[in-house]
Formats: sequence, C-alpha cells, structure tokens
Amino acid sequence: MTSFRKRTVQKPIRGTRTSPHTAQVITSSGNPSLDLILGGGLPIGSICLIEEDRFMTHAKVLVKYFLAEGVLSKQEIFLGSLDDLPAEMLRRLPKPLTDEEVEQEQRQEQEQPADKNGLRIAFRYSDLPLVNSEQATAKIGHHFNLMEHMEPMMLSYAQATIWDDNNKANIVVQEDDICNSTSSLEPTAAASGDEAAPVVQLEAQSTASNNNNNNNNNNDNATTDSSTANNATSTAATTTATATATATATATASPPAAQPHFFYNPRYGRLLDYLQLLLNDESFEPGTNVQQKNLCRVCLTSLGSPLWYDEHFAEDLLKFLTILRASVRSCTAVCFITMPMHLIAKYETSLVPKIRQLVDYAIELESFAGSERETHPAFKEYSGLLHLHKMSAINTLAVHMPETTDLAFKLRRKKFVIEKLHLPPELQETSDQAAAADMMALPNCSANVPVNSNVSMDF
Repeated sequence: MTSFRKRTVQKPIRGTRTSPHTAQVITSSGNPSLDLILGGGLPIGSICLIEEDRFMTHAKVLVKYFLAEGVLSKQEIFLGSLDDLPAEMLRRLPKPLTDEEVEQEQRQEQEQPADKNGLRIAFRYSDLPLVNSEQATAKIGHHFNLMEHMEPMMLSYAQATIWDDNNKANIVVQEDDICNSTSSLEPTAAASGDEAAPVVQLEAQSTASNNNNNNNNNNDNATTDSSTANNATSTAATTTATATATATATATASPPAAQPHFFYNPRYGRLLDYLQLLLNDESFEPGTNVQQKNLCRVCLTSLGSPLWYDEHFAEDLLKFLTILRASVRSCTAVCFITMPMHLIAKYETSLVPKIRQLVDYAIELESFAGSERETHPAFKEYSGLLHLHKMSAINTLAVHMPETTDLAFKLRRKKFVIEKLHLPPELQETSDQAAAADMMALPNCSANVPVNSNVSMDF
C-alpha cells in the first residue's frame, strides 16, 4: 500500500489568478494602472477604500471600472448607495474594448512623435520601465472606453443585486428608553411601533382607561377581543402589533446582550441583512469544490455621506465596517468602498485614522479642480494626485509596494490613467534659470562695489 495520492487541482474562480508577488488569489479592480499599483489586483477577502475627491468625480469613475469588470467576468455584484441611483449606475457602465482595439491603442502610445522642438527620446532609454503604467501587460482584467456605454444585451446577463434603502419613509424615531431594543427590528416592526407603545404601557401600569371596554377584562387577550370586532385585514394588523409589543416589552424589561447587527441607525442593519443574505450562498463559501463557485463584488458608494449622519454616526460607522470586514473575510468576495473623507474629517477628525485601520487599502484622490494647482505649470498634464495611506499584507508575510509613491492620475476622454509624477522639461529649465538668477542677485562681500560689477577686489 503506497502513500501516493493523486493531486487534485481546483479550477480557479472566473476572473481570478494567483499573484506572482504574494502568492495570493487576486482579481482585477477593472483599471489596469490601479492593478499594477496593488500588485496585480485586489486579494480575495480584502476591502479597498477610495477616499473621494471634493467633487466626487474621479472616485465614481473607478467604481464604474470595478462594476464593469464584474459584469465581463460573470461575477456576482452587490451595489449599495444612498446618494446615487444603483440602477442608473449599472446602465452607464463603460463599454469594453476588444483585443484588437487595445493593441492599436498601445501601438499608438509606443510610437512617440517628435515634439515641437524636434526632440525624441534617446535609444538608450527605450528599455526602461514605461512611465505610463497602463502599458504594462496584465493577465487578468479588461480595458474599457469611458466615452461609450455597455450594451444592454451584455447588461442583461449581469448578476447584480442593488440596495438603495427603499424603506426610507418607514424609519420611525424611537424613544430613548426603547431605542436600544428596537433599533435592529425590521421596517415592518419599526412602523408598528406607534401601535405597540400603548399596549406596553397598558401591561406595565395595568390601567383601564382605554376606548375599547374589552381591554379591561384581561390584558393578555386584549388584542384578541378587539380583533374579533374587526374584519380579517384589521385582525392580521392587530396580531402583528401585539407580537411586536410583547417583544418590545420583554426587551425593555431585560435588555439582551450585544447583538451583531445592533445599530442606532437602522439603515446599517438593513444593508447588512441584504449583504449577508447574498454572501451566505453556497457558491461563495471558501474551500468547497462546487462547480459553480463564484466571486462576489461588493461596492458601496458614498458611505458615510451626510445622509448617514445622526447622533451616533461615528459609533455605527465603525461597527458597520468591523462586521463588514469579518463578512468579506469569511467568503470569496472583494469589497470596494468610496467615502467622502473630507466631510468625515470635518465631522470628527479622529474618525479618519480609525476608518483606515478597518480597511486593507486606503487610497486618497486629491483633485486639482478648484485649487491653485489646477493652473500650476508643474501639474498641467494631470487631473490630481493619488496618495497611498495604507497597503495591507493579507495572508502573506510582506506587502507589495509600488516602485514609487509619487503618483498622479489623468482623466482622459476614454480612460482613467495613473502615472508616476514627473516634472515637465520646460519647468525644470525655468527653475534652473531662476535659481541661477537668485545666485547672481546675492549680496557681495565688498562694501562699495556693485553686485554685477566685474571690478576685481583688493585685499
């Protein structure tokens, strides 16, 4: 009897591959230049935070790349937002490019024409790494054209789940004494809170001052007696109110232990319920040999915007990110979040480093729009700067770091490109001339000799 066992190789998930840098299973973010900075793509089980610019323009472009990549890879998509319309965002995804179109664009970029002075790049620098990181070849991911939208036929095959909190009108402000026990209920239970409160007060104080005389006989059968006088529809509504009142009275009398989905703002609870219902599917369980194993792309846009504000905003947001991180880690999923960090910093400055601690990648987009750098000659080729605040090592010993952290991005007509920040040659010559002029203008050690004079000095 031998100890030889046939090695079974599991098929990779659609749209994923093993990273040569960290040996992790990664997937594309949809933008080739962003994938190169992240080490090939986003690791499975990671959360990438994009800190929005002040006008929230460039972060939405990266969101479109992330969602469009999921559609082409036939992966599951979950899109949630309060500020945007998720269905409208899916209809405006960019159109993918064919292999021939990609090769044609790369061929045009490699053919560098002479500038206005007739200068060309020297042949000795032709083998150096390209400044434009998008020209690097990638094994996963696709290229997209931002000028055109994806075809409706292709969108019809997309497996997408959207959440925009349609129950906004059903949010009921609870009292302080019962807020801790009813904030995690469903919207139907929250809406029946006005009917449940009188029943709780009746059971607690045992008062007989009520419009229905049937409630004076027995408090336990009060709702049953009143429901017999109504039709079938009122009977079902009263029974639901009675069950809600009983649960509320029990929770108020003896508050339960901390629940995993407990929030002061019920929107966080509803969002987590929808999300975990999707992530609990069998196709997203790690380590299983399911033939239909798939990857889930979770995208939350403008999380933490003013529409999420309340008295316990900081506590609920940190608690939500903690539970979200555990949910994404326990299945084959990646999460892409955009947050207006400049508004959160105005709300509470100490909240910014806490949020970055709960994510794996924190990337800030600093746009030049509306600032002095927009007209500065050093940044005339760029749309903004890209700051890497956090790069985490997930299931590996060392984290992949790009060649340089001085990065800038361009929003062109057809694509979004991230490049190494460099000064133009004209500006460098101008700065050298200005420095030489300053050196000539320095005061001389002679007392009565002009500064620019060529007269020799006697010592």
